[in-house]
Amino acid sequence: MKKLKTLLFLFMAILMATGCKKDNETPILDATTEEAASIMATSFCTGNSGTLTQAEDAVSISDDMMVKSALYDSSFTITSATGALITYEYQVHYAYGFQNPNFFQMTYDASGQYNSPNVSAGVTADGSLSVTGFLTGDYYSVNGQSGREGTFTMKIGNQNSINGTVTTTFTNFKFSKATWLLESGTATIAVNGSTSAGKSFGFTGTLVYLGNYNASLTISGKTFYINVTTGVVS
Repeated sequence: MKKLKTLLFLFMAILMATGCKKDNETPILDATTEEAASIMATSFCTGNSGTLTQAEDAVSISDDMMVKSALYDSSFTITSATGALITYEYQVHYAYGFQNPNFFQMTYDASGQYNSPNVSAGVTADGSLSVTGFLTGDYYSVNGQSGREGTFTMKIGNQNSINGTVTTTFTNFKFSKATWLLESGTATIAVNGSTSAGKSFGFTGTLVYLGNYNASLTISGKTFYINVTTGVVS
């Protein structure tokens, strides 16, 4: 009986130690959500020439076009400024033009790499954006979809290496005709792929522009706040 009590005591001690260890570990779900938020923010922000940059470019190009019936394309290389928070270099191709007097369309593809405080990546990208609102009102409206695919090396959370895709869908992003500045809009951003640990990685976030270069980003019920210029997540 004494031996049995000793064995039971040891068994309970092991269970308690195991339970304490699990409590102290970083929950995989929370860490992965944080990683997803950083991938979404850096893929979206203008400081990384992200998808918001393409929306801004579509608005400025459409506003500047003198010949409304012509179709154009251009290829160029863009690099980050010296001392920028996010460093990058991309090779970019734009094709654009008016389909009718109130509908401008721009498609694009790009490839390159970037390095930010939370994540670095080598990516390829493509997308198609439309701009409307030329005939009436005070705002241009941008809708469309953009995708990025590549390997994302995380510096936070579980510090995974993630092979995956980032898909952004714009819904009524409104830009002032007077200033070209973003005034409002909602985007759905989905990240899907697999991690270096062999785990599937799939999250969908809803981004709502709040003004003053800030947006909320809600993923699986958890809300982050991002600066759409720098990609900083809080």
